[in-house]
Amino acid sequence: MSRRLAPADVFAFESVSDARISPDGRRVMATLTRRDIATDTRIPRLIVSDDRGPCRELPETQGVTSARLAPDGRRVALLRRSGERHDLVVHDGAARVVHTAVTALRELAWSPDGTMLAFQQRVDAAPPAWLGELTPPAGAAWAAPPKHTNRRLYRHDAIGEVPEAVFQIFVVPADGSAPARQVTTGMWHNGLPHHIPPGLVFSADGRDVLIAGTQREDWDVAPGDTDIHAIRIADGAVRRLTDIRGPTAHVAPSPDGAWIAFTSVVDRGLSHQLRRLQLMPSAGGAPREILPGFDRSIGDIAWEGARNLIVTYDDAGCTRVARVTLDGAMTVLARDAGAGAIEMPYGGGATVSVADDGTVAYVRTSATEPAEVAVITPNGDIADLTNLNRALAAEVGGFRGAERIAFSGVEGRQVEAWLTRPDGAGPHPLVLEIHGGPYAQYGARFSIKYQSLVAAGYAVLSVNPTGSTGYGEDFANALHDRFPGPDYQDLMLAVDAAIAGGGIDTHNLFITGVSGGGVLTLWTVTHTHRFRAAVAIKPVVDWQSWLLSADIGASIGVTWMGGALPWQAHDKYRARSPLSFAQDAKTPTLLMCGEADSRTPPGEAMQMYAAFKLAGVEAELLRFPATSHSSSAMRPSLFAAEIAATIGWFGKYRT
Repeated sequence: MSRRLAPADVFAFESVSDARISPDGRRVMATLTRRDIATDTRIPRLIVSDDRGPCRELPETQGVTSARLAPDGRRVALLRRSGERHDLVVHDGAARVVHTAVTALRELAWSPDGTMLAFQQRVDAAPPAWLGELTPPAGAAWAAPPKHTNRRLYRHDAIGEVPEAVFQIFVVPADGSAPARQVTTGMWHNGLPHHIPPGLVFSADGRDVLIAGTQREDWDVAPGDTDIHAIRIADGAVRRLTDIRGPTAHVAPSPDGAWIAFTSVVDRGLSHQLRRLQLMPSAGGAPREILPGFDRSIGDIAWEGARNLIVTYDDAGCTRVARVTLDGAMTVLARDAGAGAIEMPYGGGATVSVADDGTVAYVRTSATEPAEVAVITPNGDIADLTNLNRALAAEVGGFRGAERIAFSGVEGRQVEAWLTRPDGAGPHPLVLEIHGGPYAQYGARFSIKYQSLVAAGYAVLSVNPTGSTGYGEDFANALHDRFPGPDYQDLMLAVDAAIAGGGIDTHNLFITGVSGGGVLTLWTVTHTHRFRAAVAIKPVVDWQSWLLSADIGASIGVTWMGGALPWQAHDKYRARSPLSFAQDAKTPTLLMCGEADSRTPPGEAMQMYAAFKLAGVEAELLRFPATSHSSSAMRPSLFAAEIAATIGWFGKYRT
């Protein structure tokens, strides 16, 4: 080892996502992301492996946002963005633009015969006439016009303002021989990233495109309430195939045209509700649940032939890949799937792709391996096709693994945690790092931030307390309408369990968390003084102000509060807000916020900073310009700055 990992090494990491395999199994494709130090941006491009050989970059794919292999396995269709230009490209050795637009493109699907592509394009609506919109004279430098909305949901984190627009479905010949043609008209809402993935696909006979969405004019009242629709390509005729209160997603027609598999949530007004695996006839009809009683949410779906499905699901700190027969028998194929985001060790978002012979392509991860393209062969063997960060790992002496800790939580539930230790016997200072959500999960997955903290000499403790996902619906909903609550107590028990295992410096305990983890960080320092210093990143501090200003406040936030609006439950909102207890804190606390964060708006951290100052609590504030909520969407230099400031703040109080 020549040196230790440092925050600036954020730029040295490479990661992959969205692995895809051709039907004949000969080509595997994925999106490779590099963090460019000169431009301070993440630069995605496609890589391919032919006949399981070394991966190579596909030229002219920089800026790719979505990509799909053609049925023949030789061509690639991709959406790419450069500045304000959005292109649909077909790559068959050379890149050919078959459609370009100045508004956003998303979702991409090949027709079964490989002759046509379907995609979505944003079509903006004209502003209402009553605004009396003015037109500047030629050459004038006017301010940008006012931003108008009449929707509850008018912003979305990492996207920004949601324009008065509809994403319509278009089709275009794959050879570019004719211009793109709009298929859908009128109102369509296909879901926003935080709610559900749309999943545009062709039907098996190529006559329809299938998508989960809604034609409700008031979609913003229940943005997650979507159903599967079949839209005839010839004339745009629409058939609604499901009628389920709640989100449907992951639409997957069987190769023989007999069935449509999908996931659905039956909305019962709870904070966490499982995505169930469903099967229905392609012509429509009552769906059948394939895994009744299975207490995990299904993620991605792909068909293996016409009788089996390959699915992903989060389970107890790992993401599994499994084969499911149509009569409900399950066989686990892998336990190490990941989405490819390597900043923090979250679950969710893993995808799978299946060849005709049953070979599965996916992204693999572990606590010591950031993300690799891998295949599962028909006999069950797993083989990597990439080794992206080998040189960096060797340079910094490798990455540290995580040891599992299990204990009984405050209300008797079994709770899992993971402890990543530095080299040496210790005792080591401990950082409790708390996941967001709160309905999310950590696990034995790679994290740039954790490895950086460990390299700085800290043991890092991550926990899946009450409310975490991947342990069943009851485990998560034990936090429904009571956050923060038993999760805080579980976290304190996790610290006790880590200390009991030895090697921890009990005089140097630190705490940090992002989003829901920021809430719990502030809840902790206002309810106990056992930590020497705290870093609360992008927190919520006042549930009333958050619900009325966050992008998801008026939808998901109301559910988290048991359906009660702020003026209906003043005491509840105040009792759960860390701001109400600011005067009880003594722990030196660094607050961080993103100035373009719509999920936990910056005013939340700023309120707590002012409250701490007024209460005489030692506090400082760090604001990140033009930064939204997700760590994986931050400019690399700012994510590195977050890590460096966290290490520096803890070092200031470490004895």
